[in-house]
Amino acid sequence: MCFLKFSELIIYNLPYLIVKSTVDYNFENSKLGSQNINKFGDFKNVQRTINTNEKEIYVVIIGESTSRSHLGLYNYYRNTTPNLDRIKNDLLIYKDVISPHAYTVGSLTKILTLGNYEEPEKVFSGSIIQLLNSAGFSTYWISNQRPIGPYESMVTKISLAAKSSEFLTTDLAKLSKVLDGSLIDEFAEVLQNQDDRKVIFVHLMGTHHNYDNRYPDSFNVFKEEPKSNFKSIESRIKINHYDNAVLYNDFVISSLIKTLKKYNSCSFALYFSDHGEEMYDDINLAGHNEDIYSKKMFEVPFFIWQSKKYNELKELDYNCNRKYMLDDLFHSLADLTGVNADEVDLKRSIFNDSFKLRKRIIKERIDFDAYYE
Repeated sequence: MCFLKFSELIIYNLPYLIVKSTVDYNFENSKLGSQNINKFGDFKNVQRTINTNEKEIYVVIIGESTSRSHLGLYNYYRNTTPNLDRIKNDLLIYKDVISPHAYTVGSLTKILTLGNYEEPEKVFSGSIIQLLNSAGFSTYWISNQRPIGPYESMVTKISLAAKSSEFLTTDLAKLSKVLDGSLIDEFAEVLQNQDDRKVIFVHLMGTHHNYDNRYPDSFNVFKEEPKSNFKSIESRIKINHYDNAVLYNDFVISSLIKTLKKYNSCSFALYFSDHGEEMYDDINLAGHNEDIYSKKMFEVPFFIWQSKKYNELKELDYNCNRKYMLDDLFHSLADLTGVNADEVDLKRSIFNDSFKLRKRIIKERIDFDAYYE
């Protein structure tokens, strides 16, 4: 064990990884607290910066294990996003957004809270859901990921601050066969609720392995030999399954946007993935693992659709090449929804003209841009 530790080979040792992740989880989970009890947080001087008599419906679509490099929308060689391609002129598409971690709990606990790599302890200082509640929004969480089990419960604690939380499965992610299309009807039901202002979080299963469980037979389109830096029977099978899952993901996201459009309200739909996925591009691996990491595990799709009424109300400062890391999304979502508080920093909002570039540090010490230059 001493040899493994000092040689750094310990990061490839399975028992070590299990113990390490369990210890890390227990430490953070014990401090996160019960956000379902304190639904409003402790934010100071909360106020709205948007004034409208229109109904406001804002949607945050959280993807899972989806690397932007496999989206046709981002120039992937396969047409994996035909529906989103049809409306791409209505989207603001960002080309250089990364996740702070290569696993769900690490990324979402920062993405949805005040926590970031500079001040990781702030994950315990309040979530975007609590801030939105404080600003008078009705908040909803609809998820196709299970709410129970050790690693899911940290994200669940954050989600339970919502006015209403709905979970469609209790199965482990890799075993679940509940398709994300099931969320569309749930989403339509929430839209019918007579709230003047609401924010709906939709948490997809996305393209999480097992990839062949993520799409119906009708989306089994890609079967030919794919492009890959690592040729094998296994890589061919997994890449094809993954690309079919991305194709179905495109259908789900575009269906959610289409459903939202019908309400002709002041609205937006923001989509991003919690982290990316290695798919035999840089290393001989399909999946994500922060101890055996690659660039693709951090690179995520990030785009937003806006209604005409929202566009007229608020103009976003758009730079498609703006370098951004999702541990600052709390501030961007506050900006999008027109919520201000002492804790909100618009210099950390990708949509604001006050935005300031910062180093994007992954794994506590690695400068992402310098490392992968």
